[in-house]
Amino acid sequence: MSPRTQDQLQQLRETRKQHILEAALKVFAAHGYDGATINMIAKEAGIAKGLMYTYYESKEKLVEELIRFGLKKAASFMQEKPFHHLTTRKAFEESLRHMIDLFLQETDFWRLYTMLALQPNLASKFKKESMAFVEQYLGIYIAYFQKRKSKDPMAEAMLLGTIIDGLMFDLLIAPAEYPLDDVIKMVVKKFA
Repeated sequence: MSPRTQDQLQQLRETRKQHILEAALKVFAAHGYDGATINMIAKEAGIAKGLMYTYYESKEKLVEELIRFGLKKAASFMQEKPFHHLTTRKAFEESLRHMIDLFLQETDFWRLYTMLALQPNLASKFKKESMAFVEQYLGIYIAYFQKRKSKDPMAEAMLLGTIIDGLMFDLLIAPAEYPLDDVIKMVVKKFA
């Protein structure tokens, strides 16, 4: 077998890092930040504990990259079409459903994000990325409320954001019992 090229080595490194992030997400979501160990993450990833430190110097650095990666993924999801032209009731409802789909596809990430957001020493590590994401999604709804000639588009967007946050938190706690369609209809009735 011939030696690997630099590009192949870089690709292998990126693939392994992604695999470690996926394993870490499972472990952090199941055990929380404090309950998770590098050993548990290495075991989930199927690699030696020592190899973990080749990619991430600490558990804190690993979780920071995981949160940044998840927020970046969420931000790109928000760039998709349902958010670009919110002018009709139908488009508003589609945007809500799209936002909820984002959440439901990544519940482990959002569970971890919620846990970490409540720990100031850790939340400060990714505050910049969090604020950028919040500004992005609030901006979409501020523009929507401006088009609707709201007296206070920022306050309406923040109220909607608070409702969405609460909805998502409730879905984390009791997803099977949550009357999602009924709640979406009420939110649409209130804001569209």
